[in-house]
Amino acid sequence: MKIGIIAEGTTDQAVLKNIFKGLKYDSSDLTYLRPDLSMDETDKQYHKKNNTDTFGGLEYVKQDCLERTKLDKFFMIADNQYIIIQLDTLEINQVELHIQKPKKQNNSNNILNLKYYAEKVRESAINLINQWLQHHYQDKLFYASCTEEMEAWLLTIYDKNIKETTQAADPKAKLQHILKGKLLNGEQSCYIEISKPFRKHKNLLTYCQSNESLKLFVDSVPLKITTEII
Repeated sequence: MKIGIIAEGTTDQAVLKNIFKGLKYDSSDLTYLRPDLSMDETDKQYHKKNNTDTFGGLEYVKQDCLERTKLDKFFMIADNQYIIIQLDTLEINQVELHIQKPKKQNNSNNILNLKYYAEKVRESAINLINQWLQHHYQDKLFYASCTEEMEAWLLTIYDKNIKETTQAADPKAKLQHILKGKLLNGEQSCYIEISKPFRKHKNLLTYCQSNESLKLFVDSVPLKITTEII
């Protein structure tokens, strides 16, 4: 079974890769559709003017959904079963003003409100993606809707003083502070390294308890039954 990934960036792909290892999937199960990293540097230079597949960002994720070309081609191949669509919700109002965001109470004692906030924002993001896709392929999609950013998922590993990392107003800045400058923005190798704890299934389930959007995503993906060594 092959799973495609349409993501905002290569760092998001890196974290998803380790999450799927924690769900017993192998790297060979994943295909990166956006950004597409399959071309070498020579190919990238040759196609630079006309090819945007190596680009990331919310606008390109939206474009892929509206056009559906990548999804149509992917699902034409028999072994290709699912596609993950990943987006951060922190800046999504700059693209779609009508996404519903309830009031967020940044209070560590108000866990239920933060979980409710994450759940409702995820629902709105999923509805938005399905609108872009005109409701095609809904049974073939996993929605990696990160509230507010992918870094909030990583905070579950590194911030032991917070019960729900959705609380962080600027997850990236907070993670940068905790890692004392070791977080290299945009560096895929860095994100692969710092998200390695997700690779152990037991640990992944523990981290899910500290971020509702991570938990909802992980719960939506079936555990792979395999005898392969990952």
